[in-house]
Amino acid sequence: MTKYVGKWVLLVAASLAAPLAAACSIDIEEGPGSCNYQPPGGGGGTPPTYTLQGVIQHEGNESDSGGGVHARIRGYSRLANQNNDRVDADYIEVRCYAYGPTATTMDYDSETNGALVDVHFYSSAHPPIGGSGIVNVQCTHHAEKNGVTYDATSATQIAISNYP
Repeated sequence: MTKYVGKWVLLVAASLAAPLAAACSIDIEEGPGSCNYQPPGGGGGTPPTYTLQGVIQHEGNESDSGGGVHARIRGYSRLANQNNDRVDADYIEVRCYAYGPTATTMDYDSETNGALVDVHFYSSAHPPIGGSGIVNVQCTHHAEKNGVTYDATSATQIAISNYP
């Protein structure tokens, strides 16, 4: 008889364990275990997702008064939805560097409640003695929307030619 009572107690304990484990506690004010806890993603549908697009454009070359040639560069950050429509971010920024041929130049821009920020700047000059050079451009892109952080990087090489 004791053998059967012991099995019955184990059976009842096992059947109650799962419902009790899922029960909430009024002693926990928030988070898992509280009676008001909503797991992430719950509540009807999935939150929208966005894409941070980072772009670098070579907008041509420009000569300075000393005969040196500079690359004109545009870098921008753009937050977009699944349909590729621009979406205002809570905060968005772009920071770009152009390395070479003779020095490093950079530009930076940011704004709140914007969908796109861009910078326009020049590389250092390639000397006027002829030849060609490479400008390495690197940009970092950052945006925040509804508590989610988006980061991206972009890079390219721009050839500068200063042949007469």
